[in-house]
Amino acid sequence: MSKFYEEVFEQPQVIRNTIHFNKESSFTNAGKPYLFTGMGSSLAASELLTAYFNQHGISSIAIDNSELLHYYTAMLEQHYVVVVSQSGESFEAKEIVKRYPHAVSVTNTKGSTVADHVYHVFYTYAQKEEAIASSKSFTTTVALLLLLGSKAAGLTMEDDLYKAADVLEKELEKADEYKKQIGEALDPNRPLLLLGRGPSVFTARQGALTLKETARMYTEAMSASQFRHGPFELIKENLQVLFFNPKGKTYEINQRYVLEMAELGAKMLYVSDEKLNHKNICSLAIPSVNEYVSTIPYSLVTQLAAVELSAQKGLVAGQAELISKVTGRE
Repeated sequence: MSKFYEEVFEQPQVIRNTIHFNKESSFTNAGKPYLFTGMGSSLAASELLTAYFNQHGISSIAIDNSELLHYYTAMLEQHYVVVVSQSGESFEAKEIVKRYPHAVSVTNTKGSTVADHVYHVFYTYAQKEEAIASSKSFTTTVALLLLLGSKAAGLTMEDDLYKAADVLEKELEKADEYKKQIGEALDPNRPLLLLGRGPSVFTARQGALTLKETARMYTEAMSASQFRHGPFELIKENLQVLFFNPKGKTYEINQRYVLEMAELGAKMLYVSDEKLNHKNICSLAIPSVNEYVSTIPYSLVTQLAAVELSAQKGLVAGQAELISKVTGRE
Protein backbone atom coordinates (compact mmCIF):
# COMPACT_ATOMS: atom_id res chain seq x y z
CA MET A 1 0.00 0.00 0.00
CA SER A 2 1.40 3.40 -0.99
CA LYS A 3 1.92 6.13 1.59
CA PHE A 4 -0.80 8.17 -0.13
CA TYR A 5 -3.28 5.29 0.19
CA GLU A 6 -2.38 4.81 3.86
CA GLU A 7 -3.04 8.48 4.52
CA VAL A 8 -6.43 8.25 2.78
CA PHE A 9 -7.46 5.70 5.43
CA GLU A 10 -6.26 7.95 8.26
CA GLN A 11 -8.76 10.69 7.38
CA PRO A 12 -11.79 9.83 9.53
CA GLN A 13 -9.86 9.93 12.80
CA VAL A 14 -7.75 13.02 12.05
CA ILE A 15 -10.90 14.88 10.95
CA ARG A 16 -12.53 14.03 14.29
CA ASN A 17 -9.39 15.16 16.13
CA THR A 18 -9.36 18.45 14.24
CA ILE A 19 -12.98 19.15 15.16
CA HIS A 20 -12.50 18.11 18.79
CA PHE A 21 -9.42 20.25 19.44
CA ASN A 22 -10.94 23.34 17.81
CA LYS A 23 -14.40 23.29 19.41
CA GLU A 24 -13.69 26.48 21.35
CA SER A 25 -11.82 28.27 18.55
CA SER A 26 -13.25 31.16 16.55
CA PHE A 27 -12.28 33.84 14.05
CA THR A 28 -12.00 37.40 15.46
CA ASN A 29 -12.16 39.58 12.37
CA ALA A 30 -13.18 42.81 14.16
CA GLY A 31 -15.66 43.64 11.41
CA LYS A 32 -13.19 43.39 8.54
CA PRO A 33 -13.97 41.35 5.41
CA TYR A 34 -12.13 38.05 5.17
CA LEU A 35 -9.22 37.36 2.83
CA PHE A 36 -8.06 33.74 2.60
CA THR A 37 -4.85 32.89 0.79
CA GLY A 38 -3.22 29.58 -0.05
CA MET A 39 -1.90 27.44 -2.87
CA GLY A 40 -3.04 24.11 -4.27
CA SER A 41 -5.34 22.22 -1.92
CA SER A 42 -5.11 25.02 0.66
CA LEU A 43 -6.59 27.42 -1.90
CA ALA A 44 -9.38 24.98 -2.83
CA ALA A 45 -10.36 24.68 0.84
CA SER A 46 -10.22 28.47 1.20
CA GLU A 47 -12.45 28.99 -1.84
CA LEU A 48 -15.01 26.61 -0.37
CA LEU A 49 -15.27 28.65 2.84
CA THR A 50 -15.35 31.90 0.86
CA ALA A 51 -18.38 30.57 -1.03
CA TYR A 52 -20.03 29.62 2.27
CA PHE A 53 -19.36 33.06 3.77
CA ASN A 54 -20.66 34.95 0.77
CA GLN A 55 -23.84 32.86 0.73
CA HIS A 56 -24.41 33.97 4.33
CA GLY A 57 -23.78 37.65 3.60
CA ILE A 58 -20.24 37.70 5.02
CA SER A 59 -17.78 39.46 2.73
CA SER A 60 -14.91 37.14 1.81
CA ILE A 61 -12.39 36.55 -0.96
CA ALA A 62 -9.76 33.88 -1.68
CA ILE A 63 -6.57 34.70 -3.61
CA ASP A 64 -3.58 32.49 -4.24
CA ASN A 65 -0.40 33.38 -2.34
CA SER A 66 1.63 34.50 -5.33
CA GLU A 67 -1.04 36.77 -6.81
CA LEU A 68 -1.59 38.35 -3.40
CA LEU A 69 2.13 38.78 -2.83
CA HIS A 70 2.88 40.46 -6.16
CA TYR A 71 -0.33 42.10 -7.32
CA TYR A 72 -2.79 42.64 -4.46
CA THR A 73 -0.71 43.55 -1.41
CA ALA A 74 -2.78 46.70 -0.87
CA MET A 75 -5.65 44.42 0.20
CA LEU A 76 -3.76 43.11 3.24
CA GLU A 77 -4.47 46.12 5.47
CA GLN A 78 -8.14 46.16 4.49
CA HIS A 79 -8.94 42.54 5.36
CA TYR A 80 -8.81 39.92 8.09
CA VAL A 81 -6.10 37.81 6.46
CA VAL A 82 -6.01 34.03 6.90
CA VAL A 83 -2.95 32.28 5.47
CA VAL A 84 -3.76 28.62 4.83
CA SER A 85 -0.69 26.39 4.48
CA GLN A 86 -0.44 22.71 5.39
CA SER A 87 3.32 22.77 5.84
CA GLY A 88 3.70 26.39 6.87
CA GLU A 89 6.88 26.43 4.78
CA SER A 90 5.83 27.10 1.18
CA PHE A 91 7.76 30.02 -0.30
CA GLU A 92 5.00 32.53 -0.97
CA ALA A 93 3.15 31.87 2.31
CA LYS A 94 6.33 32.57 4.25
CA GLU A 95 6.88 35.82 2.36
CA ILE A 96 3.34 36.99 3.11
CA VAL A 97 3.54 36.44 6.87
CA LYS A 98 6.99 38.02 7.09
CA ARG A 99 5.61 41.16 5.45
CA TYR A 100 2.25 41.08 7.21
CA PRO A 101 2.53 39.62 10.74
CA HIS A 102 -1.03 40.68 11.62
CA ALA A 103 -2.37 37.70 9.65
CA VAL A 104 -3.69 34.53 11.25
CA SER A 105 -2.93 31.07 9.93
CA VAL A 106 -4.49 27.66 9.41
CA THR A 107 -1.74 25.05 9.31
CA ASN A 108 -0.89 21.50 10.26
CA THR A 109 2.65 22.23 11.38
CA LYS A 110 3.64 23.59 14.77
CA GLY A 111 6.93 25.45 14.78
CA SER A 112 6.71 26.23 11.05
CA THR A 113 7.73 29.62 9.67
CA VAL A 114 4.12 30.60 9.01
CA ALA A 115 2.96 29.52 12.47
CA ASP A 116 5.79 31.46 14.14
CA HIS A 117 5.21 34.72 12.26
CA VAL A 118 1.44 35.27 12.54
CA TYR A 119 -0.76 36.86 15.16
CA HIS A 120 -2.74 33.67 15.82
CA VAL A 121 -2.70 30.05 14.60
CA PHE A 122 -5.49 27.50 14.10
CA TYR A 123 -4.09 23.98 13.82
CA THR A 124 -5.42 21.02 11.92
CA TYR A 125 -4.55 17.66 13.45
CA ALA A 126 -3.75 15.73 10.29
CA GLN A 127 -0.37 14.65 11.68
CA LYS A 128 2.52 14.41 9.23
CA GLU A 129 1.50 13.91 5.60
CA GLU A 130 4.28 12.34 3.53
CA ALA A 131 2.70 11.73 0.12
CA ILE A 132 3.09 14.51 -2.47
CA ALA A 133 -0.66 14.70 -3.11
CA SER A 134 -2.88 15.98 -0.33
CA SER A 135 -5.56 13.79 1.20
CA LYS A 136 -5.91 14.15 4.96
CA SER A 137 -4.37 17.64 5.04
CA PHE A 138 -7.06 18.82 2.59
CA THR A 139 -10.04 17.23 4.36
CA THR A 140 -8.90 18.37 7.83
CA THR A 141 -8.41 21.90 6.50
CA VAL A 142 -11.92 21.83 5.02
CA ALA A 143 -13.29 20.56 8.34
CA LEU A 144 -11.53 23.26 10.36
CA LEU A 145 -12.46 26.11 8.01
CA LEU A 146 -16.12 25.07 7.91
CA LEU A 147 -16.19 24.68 11.70
CA LEU A 148 -14.75 28.18 12.22
CA GLY A 149 -16.76 29.67 9.37
CA SER A 150 -20.10 28.31 10.53
CA LYS A 151 -19.48 29.81 13.98
CA ALA A 152 -18.71 33.18 12.39
CA ALA A 153 -22.06 32.93 10.57
CA GLY A 154 -23.86 32.32 13.86
CA LEU A 155 -24.40 28.64 13.07
CA THR A 156 -22.56 25.39 13.70
CA MET A 157 -21.49 22.58 11.42
CA GLU A 158 -19.92 20.52 14.18
CA ASP A 159 -22.44 17.67 14.03
CA ASP A 160 -22.41 17.57 10.22
CA LEU A 161 -18.61 17.43 10.20
CA TYR A 162 -18.58 14.51 12.63
CA LYS A 163 -21.18 12.79 10.41
CA ALA A 164 -18.96 13.39 7.38
CA ALA A 165 -16.09 11.62 9.15
CA ASP A 166 -18.44 8.70 9.91
CA VAL A 167 -19.61 8.53 6.28
CA LEU A 168 -16.02 8.60 5.07
CA GLU A 169 -15.08 5.78 7.43
CA LYS A 170 -17.98 3.65 6.22
CA GLU A 171 -17.29 4.34 2.54
CA LEU A 172 -13.64 3.37 2.98
CA GLU A 173 -14.86 -0.15 3.68
CA LYS A 174 -15.89 -0.23 -0.01
CA ALA A 175 -12.56 1.12 -1.29
CA ASP A 176 -11.67 -1.94 -3.37
CA GLU A 177 -15.13 -2.04 -4.96
CA TYR A 178 -14.99 1.68 -5.75
CA LYS A 179 -11.50 1.43 -7.24
CA LYS A 180 -12.68 -1.33 -9.56
CA GLN A 181 -15.67 0.73 -10.72
CA ILE A 182 -13.53 3.83 -11.19
CA GLY A 183 -10.92 1.89 -13.11
CA GLU A 184 -13.56 0.55 -15.49
CA ALA A 185 -15.26 3.94 -15.93
CA LEU A 186 -12.24 6.20 -16.49
CA ASP A 187 -9.29 6.03 -18.89
CA PRO A 188 -6.11 7.49 -17.33
CA ASN A 189 -4.68 8.23 -20.78
CA ARG A 190 -7.51 10.57 -21.78
CA PRO A 191 -8.36 14.07 -20.52
CA LEU A 192 -10.90 14.21 -17.70
CA LEU A 193 -13.37 16.97 -16.94
CA LEU A 194 -14.56 17.38 -13.33
CA LEU A 195 -17.84 19.24 -12.82
CA GLY A 196 -20.07 20.42 -10.00
CA ARG A 197 -22.12 23.41 -8.89
CA GLY A 198 -21.89 25.51 -5.77
CA PRO A 199 -19.64 23.85 -3.16
CA SER A 200 -18.92 20.94 -5.50
CA VAL A 201 -16.96 23.21 -7.83
CA PHE A 202 -14.24 23.16 -5.18
CA THR A 203 -14.47 19.40 -4.75
CA ALA A 204 -13.85 19.25 -8.49
CA ARG A 205 -10.89 21.65 -8.31
CA GLN A 206 -9.21 19.65 -5.58
CA GLY A 207 -9.89 16.41 -7.45
CA ALA A 208 -8.40 17.77 -10.67
CA LEU A 209 -5.25 18.77 -8.80
CA THR A 210 -4.99 15.36 -7.12
CA LEU A 211 -5.18 13.48 -10.44
CA LYS A 212 -2.61 15.76 -12.06
CA GLU A 213 -0.18 15.19 -9.20
CA THR A 214 -0.64 11.43 -9.02
CA ALA A 215 -1.80 9.82 -12.28
CA ARG A 216 -0.32 12.66 -14.38
CA MET A 217 -3.65 13.09 -16.11
CA TYR A 218 -4.71 16.18 -17.98
CA THR A 219 -7.72 17.35 -15.98
CA GLU A 220 -9.88 20.45 -15.87
CA ALA A 221 -12.42 21.48 -13.25
CA MET A 222 -15.22 23.98 -13.73
CA SER A 223 -18.77 24.86 -12.84
CA ALA A 224 -21.26 22.67 -14.67
CA SER A 225 -23.14 25.80 -15.70
CA GLN A 226 -19.99 27.30 -17.24
CA PHE A 227 -19.43 24.08 -19.18
CA ARG A 228 -22.65 24.60 -21.12
CA HIS A 229 -21.44 28.03 -22.26
CA GLY A 230 -19.12 26.85 -25.02
CA PRO A 231 -17.12 23.83 -23.79
CA PHE A 232 -20.28 21.70 -24.09
CA GLU A 233 -19.18 21.02 -27.68
CA LEU A 234 -16.41 18.78 -26.27
CA ILE A 235 -19.02 16.05 -25.71
CA LYS A 236 -18.56 15.30 -29.42
CA GLU A 237 -14.93 14.32 -28.65
CA ASN A 238 -15.69 11.16 -26.65
CA LEU A 239 -15.55 13.17 -23.42
CA GLN A 240 -15.17 11.56 -19.99
CA VAL A 241 -16.57 13.42 -16.99
CA LEU A 242 -16.55 13.09 -13.21
CA PHE A 243 -19.63 14.88 -11.87
CA PHE A 244 -20.28 15.67 -8.18
CA ASN A 245 -23.92 16.22 -7.18
CA PRO A 246 -24.65 16.30 -3.43
CA LYS A 247 -28.19 17.06 -2.36
CA GLY A 248 -28.67 20.80 -2.39
CA LYS A 249 -30.02 23.75 -4.32
CA THR A 250 -29.26 22.43 -7.82
CA TYR A 251 -29.70 18.68 -7.18
CA GLU A 252 -32.54 18.06 -9.65
CA ILE A 253 -31.04 20.43 -12.25
CA ASN A 254 -27.82 18.43 -12.11
CA GLN A 255 -29.60 15.10 -12.44
CA ARG A 256 -31.25 16.25 -15.67
CA TYR A 257 -27.97 17.71 -16.89
CA VAL A 258 -26.01 14.49 -16.31
CA LEU A 259 -28.64 12.43 -18.14
CA GLU A 260 -28.56 14.90 -21.03
CA MET A 261 -24.77 14.67 -21.28
CA ALA A 262 -24.86 10.88 -21.13
CA GLU A 263 -27.53 10.73 -23.84
CA LEU A 264 -25.31 12.88 -26.06
CA GLY A 265 -22.45 10.41 -25.62
CA ALA A 266 -20.38 11.62 -22.67
CA LYS A 267 -18.98 8.89 -20.41
CA MET A 268 -19.99 9.90 -16.88
CA LEU A 269 -18.71 8.90 -13.44
CA TYR A 270 -21.47 10.31 -11.26
CA VAL A 271 -21.13 10.83 -7.47
CA SER A 272 -24.36 11.60 -5.62
CA ASP A 273 -26.70 10.44 -2.88
CA GLU A 274 -28.73 8.48 -5.42
CA LYS A 275 -27.74 6.59 -8.57
CA LEU A 276 -28.78 7.43 -12.11
CA ASN A 277 -29.46 4.68 -14.61
CA HIS A 278 -28.01 5.07 -18.10
CA LYS A 279 -25.60 3.00 -20.17
CA ASN A 280 -23.07 5.87 -20.19
CA ILE A 281 -23.26 6.55 -16.43
CA CYS A 282 -21.33 4.80 -13.68
CA SER A 283 -22.96 5.92 -10.42
CA LEU A 284 -21.37 5.89 -6.97
CA ALA A 285 -23.98 6.49 -4.26
CA ILE A 286 -22.31 8.26 -1.33
CA PRO A 287 -24.24 10.22 1.35
CA SER A 288 -23.43 13.92 1.16
CA VAL A 289 -24.57 14.92 4.72
CA ASN A 290 -24.61 18.64 3.82
CA GLU A 291 -23.93 20.40 0.52
CA TYR A 292 -20.78 22.12 1.82
CA VAL A 293 -19.57 19.24 3.98
CA SER A 294 -19.99 16.87 1.00
CA THR A 295 -16.50 17.91 -0.11
CA ILE A 296 -15.10 15.63 2.61
CA PRO A 297 -16.68 12.27 1.67
CA TYR A 298 -16.86 13.05 -2.06
CA SER A 299 -13.12 13.78 -2.24
CA LEU A 300 -12.62 10.09 -1.50
CA VAL A 301 -13.62 9.32 -5.10
CA THR A 302 -10.73 11.27 -6.61
CA GLN A 303 -8.35 9.92 -3.97
CA LEU A 304 -9.28 6.35 -4.92
CA ALA A 305 -9.14 7.31 -8.59
CA ALA A 306 -5.60 8.56 -7.98
CA VAL A 307 -4.58 5.17 -6.59
CA GLU A 308 -6.29 3.09 -9.29
CA LEU A 309 -5.47 5.21 -12.33
CA SER A 310 -1.85 5.71 -11.24
CA ALA A 311 -1.49 1.93 -10.99
CA GLN A 312 -2.92 1.52 -14.49
CA LYS A 313 -0.15 3.80 -15.77
CA GLY A 314 2.58 2.02 -13.80
CA LEU A 315 2.87 4.86 -11.28
CA VAL A 316 2.62 4.95 -7.49
CA ALA A 317 0.10 7.53 -6.26
CA GLY A 318 1.78 10.12 -4.10
CA GLN A 319 5.28 9.71 -5.56
CA ALA A 320 6.71 12.35 -7.89
CA GLU A 321 9.83 13.09 -9.91
CA LEU A 322 9.60 16.84 -10.52
CA ILE A 323 7.88 18.27 -7.46
CA SER A 324 8.36 18.06 -3.69
CA LYS A 325 5.89 18.13 -0.79
CA VAL A 326 6.87 21.69 0.08
CA THR A 327 7.33 24.22 -2.72
CA GLY A 328 10.41 26.20 -1.77
CA ARG A 329 10.73 28.52 -4.77
CA GLU A 330 8.58 30.65 -7.05
